[in-house]
Amino acid sequence: MRKNFLKPNDPRLIQISQEIPKDQINSKGTKKIIDAMLNIAYGEQKKKDKPIMVGLAAPQIGILKRIILVDTAADGKGQVGELKVFINPKITWRSKRKREWYEGCYSTGKVCGIVSRPISIKIQALTIQGDTLEARYTGYVARIFQHEIDHLDGKVFIDLIKDEDKLHIVEKAEFSLYRDEQAWRHWPNKCSFQEWHKISSIL
Repeated sequence: MRKNFLKPNDPRLIQISQEIPKDQINSKGTKKIIDAMLNIAYGEQKKKDKPIMVGLAAPQIGILKRIILVDTAADGKGQVGELKVFINPKITWRSKRKREWYEGCYSTGKVCGIVSRPISIKIQALTIQGDTLEARYTGYVARIFQHEIDHLDGKVFIDLIKDEDKLHIVEKAEFSLYRDEQAWRHWPNKCSFQEWHKISSIL
């Protein structure tokens, strides 16, 4: 799985992605990008009825275009639904009320953390049919949108963390515990900003 993703120190992860012109949404090139993203998001399953990730942004796999996938049924506790495609998404409103919750990312490897974000947002995007979509999301799904749109603007969730005690090293075998039991609230294995800087330094 990770072979499809840029490494944390890849300079493309800090670049701003380009919008897809409306007249190119139905092009072969755009369809190819979306198909590649969906194949990665559903993984190497024989029956691809459930995604193995809750979100994906095109720049994570080296494509600097403003396309994201979001599972609008995800709950942050392992429940998944169906990934939807959002083209040129933007946040048009954020609630003043914020909440802390854990975040992880294929683009940051084993580094996870606790991030404060608005609990509700309104988004505007284009669908794969080229129609304009406007919607409001709350809770975990709102967090996914914010996380993925950050990628389009050359940011990762770690950029929002100011207290390194909220930055963690989580091994693959530990992630279910980290997520499901809310162990992330008191995770013992910390990642200092200095350590993250070494991981993410552009070579």
